[in-house]
Amino acid sequence: MRRQQARTRRRSREVALFRRVCYTSSMKRALRIAVQVETNRAHGRALLEGIADYALAHTDWRLEPVEPGLLTDPSRAGGFDGLIVRVMDDTTADALVAAKRPTVDVYGRLDKSPIPYIRLDDDAIGACAARCFAEHRYSRCAYCGFSGLRFSDARGESFARNIALGGGTCTTYDGGLARLKETFVREERMDRIMDDESLRSWLRALPKPVAVFCCNDIRAFQLLKACSDERIEVPQEVAVLGVDNDRVLCTFANPPLSSIETNPFSLGMRAAEMLNAQISSPDEQPPMAVLHAPRRVVERTSTEFYPTKTPWLSDALVYIRRNLGKGVSAADVTAHIGYSHTTVGKVFKEELGTSVQQVIIRLRREMACRLLKETKRTAADIAADCGYPSAQYFAHQFSAHFGTTPDVWRKRARQTDAAKPT
Repeated sequence: MRRQQARTRRRSREVALFRRVCYTSSMKRALRIAVQVETNRAHGRALLEGIADYALAHTDWRLEPVEPGLLTDPSRAGGFDGLIVRVMDDTTADALVAAKRPTVDVYGRLDKSPIPYIRLDDDAIGACAARCFAEHRYSRCAYCGFSGLRFSDARGESFARNIALGGGTCTTYDGGLARLKETFVREERMDRIMDDESLRSWLRALPKPVAVFCCNDIRAFQLLKACSDERIEVPQEVAVLGVDNDRVLCTFANPPLSSIETNPFSLGMRAAEMLNAQISSPDEQPPMAVLHAPRRVVERTSTEFYPTKTPWLSDALVYIRRNLGKGVSAADVTAHIGYSHTTVGKVFKEELGTSVQQVIIRLRREMACRLLKETKRTAADIAADCGYPSAQYFAHQFSAHFGTTPDVWRKRARQTDAAKPT
């Protein structure tokens, strides 16, 4: 009887608490959050999805899409409780400062800005592209962007610098266009190549084979079109890499386009968190600059080539990468190439300084490390994904190389990434 009465009292308290929470929530004033992000690229659409996902957990947020022109009027911008926008000119920046409302800029036009911003880490993106081409053994590279756009110039400078540090050379396309205004990105389209003749002339003059990094997927798509018009083979003569990993655009490209995945959904979530912190704690100084790191290179046909002395060696390396998850072996590679084991081994040793099996081991280990860092899959699942014969063999090989288990390595790697300054 007493237990029943205690349960009844506890239930009554829970119901009362629930009603108070519901009443408090219903009494909360809805927060008007202005959002301005262009949707002509997959990056912008995914960024908006991240903002929307965050807002779903904050029932007092009411997202309102706005046009760029509204942001130039302090009185109209000041009517919102918070803003997540792309600040691309001084007029907009001055108006938002005058509006004195919590604001997060998801473009980051200036390194030092009076408005807190979060943007992609363009220096890290350039370095990522350089590493990709270094792994493909390119020493001759080029960069193609949109001159005048901050993010494009920054990515090109980082790429060229990292290529030079690796002992390579980089040619930068100076463009057939005048320096563009930042607002150009709102009008960017893959089917409109305003500098077509200049771009084609530049491609014709490039020494080949060459690896070309483009500032984003739209520019890379345009470059692939110019290569096709000039009958330049991709990737045998020109390897092409973009940024954003717009899966539709990359798949429709001919050939399918390799691209750096930047995870804009997560960037949108982080931007919303930053705004919420400003709204919730108006007296605290927010971080003025946050850089969002790229995730990885998603390789497709446009970079599946190695400029090797022996033509079939490139095919062998591409075959290994494509079949890592299927448990590819040195014998499989030899059979695919059609030469003797001795011949294949000799060429690998002369040009790469290692054996077929050691290349497989290294690439498989790199794939496992990436999956450990970027996914929540178990070590056993990752072992299967990477083509290891068993989870036990994977753990043994991994521990022998790194001196620790895959799970411990994953924890340490994520802690290291979390501790990196933004």
